[in-house]
Amino acid sequence: FADVGWDDTGRWDLATLPDLRHCEAFLPNAEEAMRYTRTSCPRAAARALTEHVPLAVVTLGAEGAYAVDRRTGETAEVPAIEVEALDPTGAGDVFVAGFVTGTLAGWPLADRLAFAGLTAALSVQEFGGSLSAPGWAEVGAWWRRVSEFDEQDPVALRRYSFLETLLPAQSRPWPLRRAVPTIGFRQA
Repeated sequence: FADVGWDDTGRWDLATLPDLRHCEAFLPNAEEAMRYTRTSCPRAAARALTEHVPLAVVTLGAEGAYAVDRRTGETAEVPAIEVEALDPTGAGDVFVAGFVTGTLAGWPLADRLAFAGLTAALSVQEFGGSLSAPGWAEVGAWWRRVSEFDEQDPVALRRYSFLETLLPAQSRPWPLRRAVPTIGFRQA
């Protein structure tokens, strides 16, 4: 599984990423994917990237994520979960970790995208890179919370219903208290 940072050289040449041929999946954001493939649409970029990796996943920010599996021809698109973002640090890494988790568990492509998006959405609601990465307790608390709302969109709930069988029966109440970063914060 590979992700890539911003190409400061401005070349955006896939030939500079020779290790992609050893990867199961490539997970760039939309801007990176379009620059590497010289396309103007993230979905077209994802399809073009499958010439280099079996599975291309393009994150679309507030729009969610889109994936193409070259081996099966399957595509999937999942909308983002709307949250109040406090700190995007590490959200891409958390997305990748969520996607890898779903892949190792053998989940369908759309469920992997949904889980990755959920974990990234939960992470941006907290401060600080690795400290913001949610665990099963946070995922469970989120699922229980959204499942209880009467006004919840039933289609949106069905998208995440696969979580029901994965989560522990008991979870901590929402909101959860997580670790708090202390570096860089000063008292006035």
